[in-house]
Amino acid sequence: MYRARPSALLPLWSGAAYALGACSALLGREAAYAVTEAVEDVITAHYNNQLRDLAEQGLSDEVALRHTFKAFRDDEQQHLEEAVRRDAHQAPAYSILSNVVKTGCKAAIWMAQRV
Repeated sequence: MYRARPSALLPLWSGAAYALGACSALLGREAAYAVTEAVEDVITAHYNNQLRDLAEQGLSDEVALRHTFKAFRDDEQQHLEEAVRRDAHQAPAYSILSNVVKTGCKAAIWMAQRV
């Protein structure tokens, strides 16, 4: 219906996610939550962009797709909020860690949109 398929880069993303999770866990609980917050921030913004694109295209018949995007976005936002509650901002070098992770996530989205 939507001619969507899983990204050909999925094995790369899975490996990167595992490595990122393992490395951040080695830095401590707060660092793991800082990574979660950074990832979810980018993903939430990505869903918002997709919802905006649907609205701008005037695809009124895409109600189910918009509902799905909103549900996914809201779930990611809850993860972000939970990470903040669990002291993500207390991670060592929080700002640097967060910016590196956000940049990596944005690069992954950019690549996925082109491959």
